[in-house]
Amino acid sequence: MEKFEHELEEFLADCRKQEFSDDEMRFICQPLVWYFRRRTLRRWTLWFFLPILVVYLLWNYCDTCAWTASAVGRLLLIQLLPYWNWTPYYYSRCLIERTDPADSKIDKPKPLGRQETLWENCVLCESLDTIPIASNVSYSLLESEYLERGLPVIVTDCRVQQDLDSLLQRIHDKAPQLLSSQPCDVSTNLLLRHLFNIDVALEKIRGFQATAASTPWHLQFRNCETKSVKASRLYTPRPYYYPHHLEPFYSSWLLMAHNMRRPLQDIYVRGLIFVQQLSGHFELHLRPKQPCDANICPNLSLRLSAGECLVYSTDLWRLSYGLQKPDPGQSSIATVLEVDWER
Repeated sequence: MEKFEHELEEFLADCRKQEFSDDEMRFICQPLVWYFRRRTLRRWTLWFFLPILVVYLLWNYCDTCAWTASAVGRLLLIQLLPYWNWTPYYYSRCLIERTDPADSKIDKPKPLGRQETLWENCVLCESLDTIPIASNVSYSLLESEYLERGLPVIVTDCRVQQDLDSLLQRIHDKAPQLLSSQPCDVSTNLLLRHLFNIDVALEKIRGFQATAASTPWHLQFRNCETKSVKASRLYTPRPYYYPHHLEPFYSSWLLMAHNMRRPLQDIYVRGLIFVQQLSGHFELHLRPKQPCDANICPNLSLRLSAGECLVYSTDLWRLSYGLQKPDPGQSSIATVLEVDWER
């Protein structure tokens, strides 16, 4: 380096002897100046990007370093809170919200409530008098002829009949996880609500069956836990027209009554609904949702007998069930399957 500086001084002294002007000196020394500038730039670039590269490698390939850096960053952000409230930026989806004056003037539709439907749907049921009946059908036929048009349909040959004893035995053998689950929408005269347990309730029913007692009872519950829904698929028969491409039901109900009148009771269900009558009968009532209930669409009443199934979509209808004339010699049992049906 000293040798280089000595040669540079000799070069400058020689140039002064020849009396070069400033412009000529600048032109002569321009390659040398650019060389030193590039060298300085490379050195600063290396010192700038090398730490960034090291941090990047540690963040991606060293979990301990990544977690430590994240924890330190969180602590620093917490210390900044008294001086700068950064929480709105943390929870917002965008750092800079984009507002479009044209879009802001458009009124967005309000979300529909449980008992509401689009008013355009009312035309689908305004001329409906009775619930159509079908048999020996495929799902594609049900979908195209009835479901897509918002019409309920009764399938008379579901072949899903099952008496109380066989149902209780099937639950005990194939779905023991159901007995320890916590159901929803419970209604029964077997136990107090805070004492309710599926296993205990079914044991009481089994005891009534063993003594041939005509004690009136009813039981309703919905399987809402994941494990109970999966368990209910083991004892709930699937109708023959339930296609393989249709996803399994996400929730299921078990409705049972014996020798007991039951007034019509609303149950809230959502999606594509399969009401399967396994034994006895239930009276069902379908009411149109608002605003179609204002003397536009009729209320539909039906009696669902063993082996029959009601299929409909909740886009348009609300469901109630009851038991007006119980049969002392036979229990009424039905299952309700809720399927996520987005069209």
